[in-house]
Amino acid sequence: MIAGKIKLIIDSDLSHVFLVGFSVNRICLEIPLSEVEAYQVEVCVVEAVNNTIKHAYGNEKGHEVEVLIDLDTERITFQICDTGVAMKAGKKPSLEFDPDDRENFPEGGMGLFIMHEVMDEVSYSSSRGRNVLALTRHLVRNSSEG
Repeated sequence: MIAGKIKLIIDSDLSHVFLVGFSVNRICLEIPLSEVEAYQVEVCVVEAVNNTIKHAYGNEKGHEVEVLIDLDTERITFQICDTGVAMKAGKKPSLEFDPDDRENFPEGGMGLFIMHEVMDEVSYSSSRGRNVLALTRHLVRNSSEG
């Protein structure tokens, strides 16, 4: 397997996010992850980039969203980096709600929940104006992992 690093940079424009999604999916298929696993990882990274554009940059175009991809024989890590508004610290998201109570259906947080479910490691840091959300998927997973 090939190991290496890739840097993708897009403008903070939601219409450019498909470029990241397409790239992530193709890389994951070559690792190889299954088509389902590649799609799941793609969804996580795309959701993270979308959140960066919407929340860190307030849907304002003209800012860089950087996706650093680090691949080795054991894992692939995606770092989604921005210089916008930092994400508020919180606990691991939960989807505990009553599906019959449409009035109180959660409007947000599902993307983070999915990231925590699909990826093996999720971490966030913000320092000196630079925010980094790191998503790691182990390539050799033990039988207790999904």
